Amino acid sequence: MYRSALLKCIIVLLCLACTQAPPGRKLASGLARGLIARDGAVAFLLDASHPDDPAVPDDLLSGDLWLDDRKAGSGVSMQEGTYAFSPRGSELAFLARWRFREGEGELWVTSSGGAPRQVAKAARAFAWSPRGELAFVGRDLLGFGERTVALSGVQGVAWSPDGSRIAARASAAAGGTLWAVDPQSGSAREMAIATSDFAFAPDGALAALGAPPPKGGDRPLLIDGVRVAAATAFAFSPDGRELALLSTGRQPGEASGDLFRLARPSGAPRLVASRVVEWRWGAAGDLLCLARYDARARAGTLTAAAPGGTAAEIAGKVQSFSVSGRRVLYLVQAPEKGDFKLELWGVDLSTPRLEPRRFDEGVYGWTLSPDGATLYYKARCAGGPRSCSLLRAPFGGGAPEVLAADVSGFDLSRDGKRILVQQPHRGSARAVDLAVISAAGAAAGRVKPFVEEVDPSSRFADDSGRRVVYAIVAARKGGVFLADLP
Repeated sequence: MYRSALLKCIIVLLCLACTQAPPGRKLASGLARGLIARDGAVAFLLDASHPDDPAVPDDLLSGDLWLDDRKAGSGVSMQEGTYAFSPRGSELAFLARWRFREGEGELWVTSSGGAPRQVAKAARAFAWSPRGELAFVGRDLLGFGERTVALSGVQGVAWSPDGSRIAARASAAAGGTLWAVDPQSGSAREMAIATSDFAFAPDGALAALGAPPPKGGDRPLLIDGVRVAAATAFAFSPDGRELALLSTGRQPGEASGDLFRLARPSGAPRLVASRVVEWRWGAAGDLLCLARYDARARAGTLTAAAPGGTAAEIAGKVQSFSVSGRRVLYLVQAPEKGDFKLELWGVDLSTPRLEPRRFDEGVYGWTLSPDGATLYYKARCAGGPRSCSLLRAPFGGGAPEVLAADVSGFDLSRDGKRILVQQPHRGSARAVDLAVISAAGAAAGRVKPFVEEVDPSSRFADDSGRRVVYAIVAARKGGVFLADLP
């Protein structure tokens, strides 16, 4: 009798545990992909599948697009750029009923609580301006506001950072013509032909690489239609006063080249480093690169050129690097007997003497706090990146401490105060369990999840880390949820 009653109690408790609703508000049922979030709003694709067309590659899927808890459109592709929030997050633009063969769909705009509004019946791409204005390209036309401009073969579109100009580029098959368009008057000016790349400077100047020479190598670099140099690739500095130029003129077709700095508007190129394959600007105007790159070892010498200064070598055998302000983090190949191990190092370029610091080895991912003072990273893993320790270390010096164990991934909130921790779900090769911990608090060690068996695409949906969007992948509980956490 006693055993029977105890067994019934256990069964009831197990049933309650199985039927307990996940935390937060359920937005939709089904398998979700492509989660994006902005200012508390969430967009995602539901039940994406391959179109009924054998000519479409197997990895291209389309599905229903949802905004928060309502369906916004159908036939939206998983390709990048097919849906995006406006800069302020108040509106969502998307390409519905996407036709893979034609490379176009219907352009719609919607907002939370508002009905979707069709902008164009046929669009290939779209772009938001910094002020929230929408431009798109369709069949031989550029559209913005209530105006359209005829442009033959146009395929790509971008706004200048100040929103005063629009760049539109034709496909390579149509000649690769680049136009600059004034959204006030609707006038279009041809800037270059046979372009391979283009970009706006912060002041609105439009740069492009023109037609290639007969034997390949560097293309002419034009700024607002005027040739200023030749390069294979280029990028404006954050303040727009300089250009970084990668030249392969000496060895056309090579993956590496010489990296130069060019001051605007009429400076002479200054060599930074040779045999460069990876390079980027820092926010303070530092130009960093991997020089003397060894393709077999997949590593090079990390080199930094400060504004107005000469290039300085920081470390050799560097595999990759990232920049946050003037603080640089990089992976070094440290030799071992017959092999090497990867070590995470960092250096502050603002210090008078560059003093690199070793943080840890076997690091699989890292991020800096918004002020750059604290480093969060995954290391000390058990058999791979899916089960690691989450550690915190002062960038300027000090021993690291373990914040959580058995971590597969993490997301630092934009204000740097909270961390969304993903832990591997037992018995699953992909699913994770979620927990939220304080970024500045005491070490949590093993943390208690607030939800289990979710997709790794989970993330914070707001800047303060109080709202989390996640998708459950369990067969009977599948769906997308938005949870407000204390």
